[in-house]
Amino acid sequence: MLSKRIWAMMGVVYMVIIVLLMVYWMATMELISGITGIMLFPAFAALSAQFFNRRWIIRHGRVGHVEDPDFEEPEFPQPGGGRDLVNGVVCAVIALGLLAVGICQLVAYLTT
Repeated sequence: MLSKRIWAMMGVVYMVIIVLLMVYWMATMELISGITGIMLFPAFAALSAQFFNRRWIIRHGRVGHVEDPDFEEPEFPQPGGGRDLVNGVVCAVIALGLLAVGICQLVAYLTT
């Protein structure tokens, strides 16, 4: 996947979240507070996806963002990408933690 698409999807998710927040505000005339987990989740998820995408590019011998149609896959995976794997896993764990915290914050806000 191209890295531009990863960040574009993050932008779409943020647009949907902001539209939902605005609709809630227009319907109830009050703002939702304490949803930092939900607001930070898309950024960390996109960062994690970017690390995994970069690792895949390194392991398969592709350099750059545009794939050459005449490119042949190497017989053996290329070395490298360990740091990107670790960073991707760390960002994925942080993203899932933020999502869980954000959902708990949202449920706590809506039940009070």
